[in-house]
Amino acid sequence: MITPIELLGKDLKRGFGYKALPVDEFIEEVAKDYEFIYNENTELKEKSAALTENLNHYRSMEESLKRALIMAEETSRETMENAEIAAKNIKEQAKQEAKNIIDVANQDVQRMRFEGEENLKKTQKDRLEEIHQIELKIQKLTGDYVSYKTKMKQLLKSQLEMLDIDMEIEEV
Repeated sequence: MITPIELLGKDLKRGFGYKALPVDEFIEEVAKDYEFIYNENTELKEKSAALTENLNHYRSMEESLKRALIMAEETSRETMENAEIAAKNIKEQAKQEAKNIIDVANQDVQRMRFEGEENLKKTQKDRLEEIHQIELKIQKLTGDYVSYKTKMKQLLKSQLEMLDIDMEIEEV
């Protein structure tokens, strides 16, 4: 591309034809317009380069944001999966703990039932033994009573015979 300085510095040969002054004035005017357009073109190229650089920067940022978004989505999905797994594990652990508590409670109930039955049997045995002892005492006392009563009758008869009283003692 020809620069405005090259355009102004261009030396045209003079010959027959155009008048030099109007041509020189026209060339100066074209050179000014061309300089304006040349500068504007240079400015636009710089702006275009800056915008291209910014665009590349924003594209790079966009790619980084896309990667970050994808990573965030993956992390979110993994976090949700991990949370679901953790919730499932907690639920299973709670079920197992509840089962263990119920098993221990059932064992305690069985142990208490067995101990209660054993205590009841021992108490019943002790009471039966006490009843048997009381029955033996009653039999002994009944025997002692009968024996005492018989002895008393004999004593009274012998005393009456000694007194020579004829009375009959009624047998009871």
